[in-house]
Amino acid sequence: MLTKVQTSLARTASTQWDATSYQQFARLRERPVLELLDHVDLQHPQRIYDLGCGTGIATQLLAKRWPMADLTGVDSSAEMLEEATYLPIKALWQKCDVQQWRAHRPADLLFAAAVLHFISDHETLIPQLLSQLNPGGCLAAHMPNWRDALWYELMLETLNTGGPNGRALGTVQLRQFMAERTVLPLKSYYQLLAPLTQELDIWETEHLQVVEGKSPIFDWVKVSALRPVLLALDQAENKHFIENYLRLVHEHYPQEANGQTLFPFKRVFILATV
Repeated sequence: MLTKVQTSLARTASTQWDATSYQQFARLRERPVLELLDHVDLQHPQRIYDLGCGTGIATQLLAKRWPMADLTGVDSSAEMLEEATYLPIKALWQKCDVQQWRAHRPADLLFAAAVLHFISDHETLIPQLLSQLNPGGCLAAHMPNWRDALWYELMLETLNTGGPNGRALGTVQLRQFMAERTVLPLKSYYQLLAPLTQELDIWETEHLQVVEGKSPIFDWVKVSALRPVLLALDQAENKHFIENYLRLVHEHYPQEANGQTLFPFKRVFILATV
């Protein structure tokens, strides 16, 4: 259970997004959306919600596949939604936190690409989402599973020792919040969802992403996983954090001879039909 301070950190991080920076790796962020969509077997869903739609990377793919559906993109960030409104698709846009969101009418498809991992207590959240589906409706979700990734461990190490004279950075609550494991083991998702579903498919992938730039891994994670840290630290602490984190990331993720950087990335996929 999160404390009030940790809940405040999560809420702040969920609403303040840099839409332009997020688009930097749009092609790679689109790939797991395509993989997930490829497994959705619905023929003519009438009502679709894209939860955590962001800039609309998944929303436009949903609109292309089911152009006659009533499609709504839901996100907590006004900046992300503003970027999404420029897409040439037929969709409604709703500003709302996924934890607080409720469907006005039952859905045929809830699509959640790279959003549920930002929310704790999946044992409550995911059954609540399933309850908002029509019979035969589907929840399709993918989540980065970064909590045991090297770059994430380096972030925790930097928070714990990256200050002056090896001191910790930020508050105890921030460090506890970042150490939380919100994504469950695959077996736990099966045990949670099997009694609630008619069909259930759960799998995990690891994509050896090839990224380019001077500090591409930092550029990737600063707009997602590191956002709570960068928003919570003051200017001086941010400087210490970034300097020490970049040093560790460059040490553990060196550029290849061709200048590219290898960035292994795990994701969990869930396809649950009620």
